[in-house]
Amino acid sequence: MSSLENISKKEFLNSKKEISSFIFEDKQYWLKKARATKPDKLQDFFYKILPFELLIPPIKKDKKVALEFEISKLEEFFKFGINVPKIVYKNEEFFVLEDSGKTIYSILRDENIKEESFYFYVDLVLDELAKIHNLGFFHGGSQLRNFTYKEEKVFAIDFEESFLKNIDIKTLQYRDFLLFLLSFLKMKELKFKIDYERIIDKYIKFTNNVEFKKKLINFSKKLRFFLWLYKKEFIKKRVGSDVRYFFELIEILNKMGKNAE
Repeated sequence: MSSLENISKKEFLNSKKEISSFIFEDKQYWLKKARATKPDKLQDFFYKILPFELLIPPIKKDKKVALEFEISKLEEFFKFGINVPKIVYKNEEFFVLEDSGKTIYSILRDENIKEESFYFYVDLVLDELAKIHNLGFFHGGSQLRNFTYKEEKVFAIDFEESFLKNIDIKTLQYRDFLLFLLSFLKMKELKFKIDYERIIDKYIKFTNNVEFKKKLINFSKKLRFFLWLYKKEFIKKRVGSDVRYFFELIEILNKMGKNAE
C-alpha cells in the first residue's frame, strides 16, 4: 500500500485536475482533491422566492470539511452494503478510489442502445438509488452521471453536497428523484421515447414512496403558469439548457397528470 500511497501523492502534485486517474499494478484508480462547496447564488435567490425541493441550496463548506464529509459518506455507504467505490487511500488533501467503470449517462446516451438494454441499466440504477433511500439516506447529486457500471454492478459516486439538518430525509429523497428524472432530458439522440411513468412506477415499487408520484404531478400543476410563460418564444430563446430541461419535465408530468384524471 505504501507504493500506492507514493504514486497517489505524486499524482496529486503533478495533476492540475480536481479529479484525475492513474494506473497502479495494472489497475485504474481515481484521485479526488479537496474542494470547497457552496450554493449557486441564483439557486439560493430563487429558493427564497420559490421554496421547492429542486432548488434547496447545499451547505457552504470549505475544502477540508467537504473532503471529510464525502469520505465519511462513502465509508458509511460501504459499511451498509451500498455499492460505492472503495477508498484505498486518504489524507487531509485528497482521497483515492478504486475504479468503478463507465458512467451510466455515457452508456444510456449511446445512440445505438436498444430500448431493452436502456431499461436494464435504468432499473439497476433505480435499485441502487432505492437502496440508499430505503436505508434512510439521500444521495445529494443523483444525476445519471453520478452512477457508474462495472462488472454487472451499478455504483453511486460524488457525495459532496450536504444540507441543513432541519430538512427532513423524505424531502431530500424526493429532491434526489427529481434530479434523477431531470438528467434523462439531455438524451436527445435516442431512437425511442423515454417512458417516464414507467421509471416513476418502478422507483415507487422499489421504495414504496407512493406519495412521490402525486407530489410530482401536483408540483407540475403549480408551475403551469410558468410553463406557459416559458413557451413564449422571446423567453424560450433566452433561457439556458438547464431551464429548458426542467420545463420539458414539467410538461411531461403535466401530461401524466391529465392522463390520470
